[in-house]
Amino acid sequence: MAIIYCDYTNGDDDTGDGTAGTPYQTIQKASTGLSGGDEVRVAKSPAATSLTGTLEFTKGSAAVTGSGTNFDPEITIGDFIEGADGRWYEVITVTDDTNLILYKVYPSATADNADPHLLGVTSTGEAAATTTQVQSVLASGTSNASRLKISGGWDLTGPTQDGETFFRQMHGTFNNRYGYGFYITGKSFLDIEKIHFLRYYFGTYMLGHCHSFNIDTFSTLSSQYEGMYFSSVYGFNMTNCASSCNNRYGLSTATMVNSVFTNFIANSNSMGVYLNTSPDNRLIKLETKYNPRGINISKASNTIISDWTCNNSTQGLYDTGYHSKIIIEKVLFTDNTTDVLMGTTLGQENEDPRFQIQHFNTAGDNRCYYQKGITSRDTADARSTQCLKYDPDHVSRYISQSFYFKANSGVAQTLSAYIKDDAAFNGDVVAAIYFLGLKITGWTTWTTTTSYVQKTIIAALGDITEDGVLELRIKVRGTAGNVFVDDLATA
Repeated sequence: MAIIYCDYTNGDDDTGDGTAGTPYQTIQKASTGLSGGDEVRVAKSPAATSLTGTLEFTKGSAAVTGSGTNFDPEITIGDFIEGADGRWYEVITVTDDTNLILYKVYPSATADNADPHLLGVTSTGEAAATTTQVQSVLASGTSNASRLKISGGWDLTGPTQDGETFFRQMHGTFNNRYGYGFYITGKSFLDIEKIHFLRYYFGTYMLGHCHSFNIDTFSTLSSQYEGMYFSSVYGFNMTNCASSCNNRYGLSTATMVNSVFTNFIANSNSMGVYLNTSPDNRLIKLETKYNPRGINISKASNTIISDWTCNNSTQGLYDTGYHSKIIIEKVLFTDNTTDVLMGTTLGQENEDPRFQIQHFNTAGDNRCYYQKGITSRDTADARSTQCLKYDPDHVSRYISQSFYFKANSGVAQTLSAYIKDDAAFNGDVVAAIYFLGLKITGWTTWTTTTSYVQKTIIAALGDITEDGVLELRIKVRGTAGNVFVDDLATA
């Protein structure tokens, strides 16, 4: 196993030899020629330092007020201070000794008497252009069992890993956030940890069939364009990562497959997460606050989002279509203008739900969002303790829910449900039975009234050719009012 060291501040790609005493400067030089089982160890940034006084942060505001502070000269624009939430925020204006402005609004709870700390950073200087590749990896691992590791936070005098590495671009023209902080293309089987990229054009840019990455304790902050951009990647496993306070997207994907994000923060961007043509992924313990859009989903079927908090967004979840089977297992929406907005592009023409949400803000509030309508758990109009409420929103497009019953070979079954509408309902209800994926009855119209009436439909014995499951589909359409379904049964 080869262990190679790099230090952007004190290393040299020309005269270094990759040892802790004489390190290379860049990750690209240190990783050249390595393979599975090898490791690039990156010099840590200076430790955070304490500042004078205490700070007051206000939720939703970029203004920070100090008490007994000495902002000028202790803080310079482009520095990062610690919020009361323990996260780092860039300062873009120092007004006087007690007032400063952050690059983006503070997304956490209002707090005062916070102890101020200044982040220690590793300067990568002035990137020449937006597309300059500041740090990159030029090798791959060989398998899941033999990975190439890129680890930050190393004290090279030990060497010991007792910190983290925060790379920061600082241009002579302050507003120029240039460079691809971390650029990786076509690499595989990498472990990346304790490395962060601040004030770049793209914080990280990974593309070209990168796969099988484990990334832990990694962040991109204050990017000019996007914090994290992944294109044509698969098998990423990201833990304890953040991409916040970027001008555009926190996380943007274009064909990302079979990847898992756990404890991911994407606050104060123009969009928290954009999943584009990216199916079969999972996001666990996700936080998106103060983004005009928390998550924008397009062509991202078979995706699971669980334990998601989304606050103070114009749209919490925005749908642009062409997908299905998006399951959200738990979500907390607070102070959003619209929690879920279905886009105007119809995309797919089927009647299945786009989003299935369990525990929408409270336990038991379960909903399905369709192209044109919603179904949800309801207790106010239930015949028993709870019922299913249909809320359609189109004159011709149905919203469909399926209910399942055990089937015995060669045995006819009568399926029934109690249904009613409210006085405002102006559409129609139809039902049919499917077996083994095939429709075995015609569509039957079930006329509704404002009182519950039992409706039935029969599966003939000749159509049940083996033991299995009968699927009763009940579809509703209309532009006003609701339909309620309760007490389903079989005989």
